[in-house]
Amino acid sequence: MSQLPQTSSPINQDNSFDLLEFWIRHKASIRAVAILFITALVGYGAFSWIEKQQETAAAEAFASAKSPEELNGFISAHKGSALSGNAALLLAGKQRSDGKFEESMKTLQDFSTRYPQHPLAGAAKLSIAATLEQQSKIEEALDHYRRLVSMDPRGFTAPAAHLRIARILRSQGKVDEAKAAYETLQSQFPRSSFANEALLESQELITPSSGIDPELTPNLLLPSTPSVPTGSSKATTTPAVTPEKVAPVQATVVQPKTEPPVDAAPAKEKALPPADPSAPRPQ
Repeated sequence: MSQLPQTSSPINQDNSFDLLEFWIRHKASIRAVAILFITALVGYGAFSWIEKQQETAAAEAFASAKSPEELNGFISAHKGSALSGNAALLLAGKQRSDGKFEESMKTLQDFSTRYPQHPLAGAAKLSIAATLEQQSKIEEALDHYRRLVSMDPRGFTAPAAHLRIARILRSQGKVDEAKAAYETLQSQFPRSSFANEALLESQELITPSSGIDPELTPNLLLPSTPSVPTGSSKATTTPAVTPEKVAPVQATVVQPKTEPPVDAAPAKEKALPPADPSAPRPQ
């Protein structure tokens, strides 16, 4: 009788994760990673705190800097910071107010070179154009205003640049171009305060086709002087009628005629004298 082959029973293998075994094997690496993470977290917190303290100190120093010398000192001590750029713009404005146009231009140009990505870079370019305009370099200023509008047509400095362009063209007698600049400002920036100024100033312009001065329009209501026929020997001149020479017309009030009041009571008859008793009575 043949015997059946004996089969060995399968060995049960436990594939579950053993946390204790993992810790024993990798505890050194886990400790190193944890130390590095805590060190980086502490270092970032310390760096943020120091940076915050520096920003606070810089803001206090910027607020206390009033004179050009103090602003220059602040710029030198805080090079590369955003507040340093703000101080440069403030310094350029003070220099321009004092009539130091060349120094102001140098400060603004240094600002544009050092801080091309500064949030107020457009304000620096606008200030350069305004400085040129105050130096009576009108064409150069106009070119800077137009370049600013073309480079950043929707920037916060574009409305002011459009308004300055319109005013320069208006002062040069270029009425049509000035009107176009006013209309561009009103259409592209209708909610800007500069749009209200553009609307008021554009209404004061005189169109070349009409040739009518608004100051003379009231005289159109006055009677015209009669024309004198050609060839007449005597030319009769009629004095011009002005509002001061026109006599005021006085209104005459007609009072209605009033009848005397009629007495409603009948008139009393005249009383007869009493009869004489001695007079003979008729038979």
